[in-house]
Amino acid sequence: MAVRKKQVPDLEEYRAMAYYRLSKDDKNEDRGRDSDGEISDSILNQRKLVHAYLKNHPNITLIDEAYDDGYSGTNYDRPGFRSVLEKVQSGSINCVIVKDLSRLGREYIETGKYLEMIFPSFGIRFIAINDDVDSEHSTAGDDIIIPIKNIMNESYCRELSKKLRNQFRIQRGNGEFLGAFASYGYCKSPDDKHKLIVDEYAAEVVRGIFSMKIKGHSQSVIADFLDHEQILPPSEYKKSLGMKYKTGFQASSQSKWSVVTINRILTNPIYIGTLVQGKRGTPNYKIKKMKVRSEDDWVVVENNHPAIIDPLMFSTVQKMMERDTRRPPKKDTLLPLAGILFCPDCGRTLQRRTVTRGKRKHYYYVCATYKDGKGCSSHSFEQKKLEETVLHAVSNQIQMVVELNQLVQDIGLNNIDQIRQGRIDVMIVKKEQDLDRDKEFRMKLYEALNEDLIDRDEYNKMRMKYSKQIEDTEKAIRKLQLQREEISSGSSADNNWIMQFIKFKGISELTREVVVTLVDRIYVYEDKRIRIEFNYRNEIAAYQEIFQERAKEVV
Repeated sequence: MAVRKKQVPDLEEYRAMAYYRLSKDDKNEDRGRDSDGEISDSILNQRKLVHAYLKNHPNITLIDEAYDDGYSGTNYDRPGFRSVLEKVQSGSINCVIVKDLSRLGREYIETGKYLEMIFPSFGIRFIAINDDVDSEHSTAGDDIIIPIKNIMNESYCRELSKKLRNQFRIQRGNGEFLGAFASYGYCKSPDDKHKLIVDEYAAEVVRGIFSMKIKGHSQSVIADFLDHEQILPPSEYKKSLGMKYKTGFQASSQSKWSVVTINRILTNPIYIGTLVQGKRGTPNYKIKKMKVRSEDDWVVVENNHPAIIDPLMFSTVQKMMERDTRRPPKKDTLLPLAGILFCPDCGRTLQRRTVTRGKRKHYYYVCATYKDGKGCSSHSFEQKKLEETVLHAVSNQIQMVVELNQLVQDIGLNNIDQIRQGRIDVMIVKKEQDLDRDKEFRMKLYEALNEDLIDRDEYNKMRMKYSKQIEDTEKAIRKLQLQREEISSGSSADNNWIMQFIKFKGISELTREVVVTLVDRIYVYEDKRIRIEFNYRNEIAAYQEIFQERAKEVV
């Protein structure tokens, strides 16, 4: 049976302030409810308890009350609690009353600091009603009981934090959206707040942003265009829908489109249906400052929701942003070949150079190293002639893919997929044979070491070599197996690249969109030769091999 300490009659008059707290976790916890169906830790019930206590202690006058609704017990920077401290420091009160110690806080060290140092230094009487704690009538046992209760409160908070983290990890892994606001272009489903659906109006703006980027417009030009068209930026758009949205990126009361906003949209994989969550978080429940987590800790779920942007377009834009160069003066878009031309000798890009002869200006592309006077050779090529040469080569490549597509139609996509699966199966068998061989060699190394055929250094070097080969081979096998599964399930998007070429059939002008969509790199040699590395060259080569093998079978 618990023994309550003997109450000593209060003689001194006290000016008290009551403090109530309810965290979000307490709201969600399904625990003891009273006859009215209210949660026992609600602000209302805490207030009722304090007022009932004061009726039996007439020498304590309630001066003020403060509460924090939805604040964690591990965070002491709470508005209601700050008002209590202000009254304590001003001397307006000399007594603080709470329902129990956990309402004051759930962090053992910080709670102890207030009970043992701060409140006593200001002459504050502290009362926790349900824990039978009263600093005016403390006993020797309180020195043991109070720290134990504080530790129990902290332990509860720690365990709850673990449960919530695990729950969030599971939800993220299942592709459930846990953010407060959906990314621009999406909104939360009215039927399931953890599911994203397309916001058609904003999605059309996102498509326009990607389209302008593909055509060579810079992020700054795109932002200015959207402002000119009076299209609301993401933050203002969310507010217009009635959302209580706040952002740390807004510099003025009326935000505008900015380069930063455009960059975030252009690089966000959410627009191809990939949900990335858990990028930021706190190390533990005690530390509230958010930190960027390692990329290995991010939770990535592909094909999670409807895509707004085609994955091939998204991939092209990412490559463009890595290579982006400055647009020429008085131009709104980048030149068609900007950032695409490379010197085969030093590896740097070719840059445009202006040469004035009389009243006419001539434009040439030259090696950046040569232009900077740091060596190499000029690799000079007149801009107009180079663009004509590239246009001719691109037109031929488009025609070749058109003919390739006709062969695909004639043979049938299902037959081609079967051939591709057969080729992958052969490659997997070969890799598995390599894997078995390397594992056997690695096992025999130990025997060679024991028989003094190799020394310890040789053993370590050779074991490291074979271990690396085994690791690389296992990765290659997993990649091949994934490719086979995609073909088998019909989820492979390998044939979408064909349409990237066909849509430009019959072009008469070399545009930025054509180049970035179809061309990876162009190498310009000193003798005016060029070598073009087209996008999807591996896919083209694979199809050509399939058709060649099929032609041999027919013969």
